[in-house]
Amino acid sequence: QFKELKKLSEHDRDAFFNSFDLVFCDCDGVVWYPLGDFIPGSAEALAHLELCGKQVTFVTNNSITSAKDQIEKFAKQGQLKVHEHQIVHPAQTICDHLRSINFEGLIYCLATPPFKKLLTDAGFQLAQESGGEVIKSLKDLHEAIYGGENVQAVIIDVDFNLSAAKLMRAHVQLKNPDCLFLAGAADALIPFGKGDIIGPGPFIDVVTQSVGRQPTTLGKPGEELRQLLLQRHPDIPASRILFVGDSLTSDIEFGHASGYMTLLVLTGGTSLEEVQSLPSGHPQMPDYLADCLGELA
Repeated sequence: QFKELKKLSEHDRDAFFNSFDLVFCDCDGVVWYPLGDFIPGSAEALAHLELCGKQVTFVTNNSITSAKDQIEKFAKQGQLKVHEHQIVHPAQTICDHLRSINFEGLIYCLATPPFKKLLTDAGFQLAQESGGEVIKSLKDLHEAIYGGENVQAVIIDVDFNLSAAKLMRAHVQLKNPDCLFLAGAADALIPFGKGDIIGPGPFIDVVTQSVGRQPTTLGKPGEELRQLLLQRHPDIPASRILFVGDSLTSDIEFGHASGYMTLLVLTGGTSLEEVQSLPSGHPQMPDYLADCLGELA
């Protein structure tokens, strides 16, 4: 069963802080609201972690906002100085992966403009959409699916303009077994507005089922991201890492599978009732729970 930070004794709180050296922290719903400002207390909590000598790396599935914009957002809090290497997000991890395998082919990328810009700025070539924006006939559909160049990699992340034709084109390209299949954020649901909306995960699953093979997933909760994070900090045992997030699937279950200690905050996509309904020993059961990140301060 989880322990609530606000109910810990001074002794237990000290033991908690002494149990980790590195913090992997989500951003949206944890540090700030998805469309708004810093969540009250979060900036103070991050400053307190730094004061305590803890390393902090931000592990986010948000490639919609560039790392530069996120760094500026941190800087506006005054006491927070975050460097680019501290921010891990799917566009960057996929870019790093492509570099590591010396990829030089053409990419069909279903993602937002900032995600695509990071790839093109790194020197990768992206295929253009074929056909018109609106499909009115079978001829238009055929052009949208088959009209473009063959590619050597397909990437799927959050795409606000995703369409059936785009998924069909991705499926056709991935019939080639030599075409790489890469996925970024794989959340089934993402917090937006007054609740959750469909995330990229279900669309990745549609393509996965149609082509009969799994993507290399370099966003949460992907196995490949788990390995990448372990490689980034080889000197710190997984048992000395605290993973902080607001999602039971993308953060807590991912953290447990990696061997990390976990802290769930209730400022994002999960309610206290959802956590309380989990049976003991469930892989999504957090080790610790807090109303907000500010309780760390």
